[in-house]
Amino acid sequence: MTRPPLGVVRQFSRAVFADRLIGDELMRMTMARVSIDPASSSSSVVDVMSAFLHSWRMALKERPARPVLFSDAALIDALPEPPDDGRLLLLMCDVMGLMPHQAAQVIGIEEDPRAVLRRARHDLRIEKRARAVVVEDEPLIAADIRGILERLGVEVAGEASSAAEAVRVATDSRPDIILADYNLDGRDTGIDAVLEINETHDCPVVFITGFPDRVLQGDEIEPDFVISKPYTPDNVRAAVVHCLDARRA
Repeated sequence: MTRPPLGVVRQFSRAVFADRLIGDELMRMTMARVSIDPASSSSSVVDVMSAFLHSWRMALKERPARPVLFSDAALIDALPEPPDDGRLLLLMCDVMGLMPHQAAQVIGIEEDPRAVLRRARHDLRIEKRARAVVVEDEPLIAADIRGILERLGVEVAGEASSAAEAVRVATDSRPDIILADYNLDGRDTGIDAVLEINETHDCPVVFITGFPDRVLQGDEIEPDFVISKPYTPDNVRAAVVHCLDARRA
């Protein structure tokens, strides 16, 4: 975990809802309520993540019965409740890369976090039929991701090894989720493909890449989910199931 703490919080906030705009608004609102300076060299990821989650929980407790339209309280009132502790731990460990003891400290879990994480992983399942497109130019990696998805019960509706092919496949298949690499055959990247796909088809995207720093730059095209290579099946399962759950909530 080498990313700046504020970048980790931003990515986590986006991942919770599988939505960049909602995640960024929540982070803006929660971090405005805390005294911690996320830019301080003494602020750790655990410190800033703890402040973010505590601020979110307090905002939920303090929301008025009839919040003023377009206020921060109205935003909080319109959002789903935070995921349960098991799902939060899963996201922090399997998607964000925190160690179980770090995530447990952020959430306030007193039980052995490894046991909580095992249960959360065991409970992962796809409740409704879902279709995916895999965008990956390494055949062995593409086959491995396909296998993980199929074991989850997700239909792989198409595969692509270049940005242009990804656009064609996604346009034809209209997937529920896309799993994409950053570096692809040809000049264009996975982000180029996703930007073009999103012009006509909105669906969550999980980037699985060996170059996370090129993807996670804090700008408007930063994706909701990024998994670093080498990945594990647990990383992919956590991102895919939560992504689909969040979009269907």
